[in-house]
Amino acid sequence: MINDNEIIIDGIVYDLTRFAKVHPGGNMALNIFGGNDVTVHYYMLHNHSVIHKKALEPYILREAQKNELDNNYKEYEMNSLIYRDLKNRIKKEIKYPYATMEWYIKAVSILTLEFYIEYDNIIHGFNYSKSIFHGIIMAMIGLCIQHDANHGAISKTPWINYAWGFTQDWIGGSSLLWKHHHVLLHHAYTNNEGDDPDTTGTIIRLHKMTKWELRHRFQAIYIWFLLPLLPISWHFKEIYDLIYMHHSGYKISSLARNEANIALILRVIFLIRFYALPLYYYPCFHTINCIFISLFIGGFYLGINFIISHNFEGVSYERKKDWAIQQVETSSTVGGRILGYFHGGLNYQIEHHLFPRISHVNYHKMKKIINIWCKENGIRYTYYNNLLDNIVSCYRQLRYMGTKPSINT
Repeated sequence: MINDNEIIIDGIVYDLTRFAKVHPGGNMALNIFGGNDVTVHYYMLHNHSVIHKKALEPYILREAQKNELDNNYKEYEMNSLIYRDLKNRIKKEIKYPYATMEWYIKAVSILTLEFYIEYDNIIHGFNYSKSIFHGIIMAMIGLCIQHDANHGAISKTPWINYAWGFTQDWIGGSSLLWKHHHVLLHHAYTNNEGDDPDTTGTIIRLHKMTKWELRHRFQAIYIWFLLPLLPISWHFKEIYDLIYMHHSGYKISSLARNEANIALILRVIFLIRFYALPLYYYPCFHTINCIFISLFIGGFYLGINFIISHNFEGVSYERKKDWAIQQVETSSTVGGRILGYFHGGLNYQIEHHLFPRISHVNYHKMKKIINIWCKENGIRYTYYNNLLDNIVSCYRQLRYMGTKPSINT
């Protein structure tokens, strides 16, 4: 195994610590990749890989050993001719891939509302309607703000992305763990059982390779009741993950230790702000109910966006040779620009998975280009006119995956 201060790209081991000092995207953007074969991530995140490869040459250490290489990398064709063709088409259409004034106005408005609700709760007390709205606003911080930030899609200036990325910690999550879970694992290996933490698990069966259990027969029903519980799990379980530097079944690079320490401090501040202070000023069951209403609404809003994006009728579970094709056929797009405004563009899941470092304000422009490209190359592009159709398809897929497989399957 390679050390945490090293990475592998195309079979070559590089000194990550030295390169991080000159990395245009900043050193914090690289910490989660330490100790890994990041060939998939490299081509996923860089549009002009040949140019970037030259910048890496001074940091070459040696050739990687066979047992150090990522098996997914060996199976995938990265940066294929058709994917490069799509990158060029998108580059012509999207002159500025980062956040626009529309993004900043929305982000500031959402945060202002969140600050005001928390202030008003302490000054005037809690009520159910305000708590419902609070849950929605917290979810929108996760969908519309931190998501772009922690993908490095807000600005080419690193500290701007870092600063906005900490809004994930503001709502009780962790920007570090989110990047480890979402960027390092989920985006690179979408719907790969054993590699994608959003697919791998035992409570619900999302992949045909997951062992079927009797409880899965009812997963199309109980999943909707589990989604609201997600924030509670994040708020408390992640403390353990940050302390022991282990998340989603994978070790977190020691290069991110300082980030983890910052995350732990911010988590304590959140727990005091969100749980302790309200109960100190209003120590009653009504306060507890209002807190949990916010959590349940926010958890459901967040959870439903992710569960429907990669679990629908006809979704691919096969590892495609071409990484770009796998991203399209394991994802779905629903609705249009209005829905995208409130969902942080995550209704454009296909567009986002092909180009995670482009801000969501551009996705509606990219949809037509990618749709045409898919038709030209015989790639299945799954689109739903509205959210309800996507949810129904997800329900049917969950029910199908919950059916006991036949012996010959």
